[in-house]
Amino acid sequence: MTAAALGAAALLAAALALSLRFTWWRPRRKGTPVLMYHEIGPHRPGSALNHWRVTEGDFARQLDLLVRRGLRGVALRDLLDRPAEPGRAVLTFDDGYAGVLLRALPLLRARGFHATVFVVSGKLGGANDWDGETPGDALLTADGVRALASAGIEIGSHGATHRALTELSDAELAEEVAGSRATLERVLGASVASFCYPYGAFDDRAVAAVAKAGYRAATVIRGGLSEDLSDPLRIKRISVRGTNTLLDFSLALTRGRSRL
Repeated sequence: MTAAALGAAALLAAALALSLRFTWWRPRRKGTPVLMYHEIGPHRPGSALNHWRVTEGDFARQLDLLVRRGLRGVALRDLLDRPAEPGRAVLTFDDGYAGVLLRALPLLRARGFHATVFVVSGKLGGANDWDGETPGDALLTADGVRALASAGIEIGSHGATHRALTELSDAELAEEVAGSRATLERVLGASVASFCYPYGAFDDRAVAAVAKAGYRAATVIRGGLSEDLSDPLRIKRISVRGTNTLLDFSLALTRGRSRL
C-alpha cells in the first residue's frame, strides 16, 4: 500500500472513530435544554471528580455558545412560569458549591442569565463530604445562599444531607425533602419550589414525598430533552462535565446527549 493510501485509510479511520464517539447523526429533538452543572472551578491533579468540575474558561465559552445560538439562560422557575416560551436554556447547579457564587455568578450576570442552584440544606458552610475526596470542595454558607438569591438566582433543595432518597425510612425521607425545604425557606425568607434528587435516585415513593412537600418541580440525572412539562417532578437534564468539549456541549443542546 502506498503512503498516500495509508494516509487516506488513517484519515478514514479517524473520521469513523469521531463519528462513533459523537452522536451528531442522532435526530434533533424538541424541548428546552435543562443543563446540569456542579462545581465551577479549576481541576485538581489526578482527581476523579474533575468530570464534575467545569473550569471558568470552559463555562464562559459554553455561555457564549448559548448566546450565539440565540438562547437565554434561565432558572427552572422561569420554565415553570412560561413553559411555551422559546429561546431558553435552563441552567442548574447541583450541591451548592461556593464556586457558583465566586466564579459562575459574575459570568452569568455579564450575559443577563439566571439559574437554579440546588443546595444541601444541612451542609451550609461545609464541604461535599459525600464524595469521599479530602479536602472537599467548599459549599455555600447561608450568607452565600442569600447573596445568590438577591442576585436573582433561584435556590432549590438538594436534600438535607445528600442521601439517596430510595434508601431512607419514611421519617428520614420527610426530613430530606420537606425538612430541607423548611430550612432553606427560613434562610431565605422566601418560598422554595424546586427539588433535585441526590445521586439522581428516585422512585414513586420519593416522587410522592416531593409532591407532598409542596415542590412545583424536581430534576433527575437521566439525560435527555423533555418536550413538555407533563411530568414536572421528573424533569430530564443534560449533564455538563468538566471533560466535555465544546462540540459535546453544542450537540447535546439539540440531541439530549453528545456521546454514545
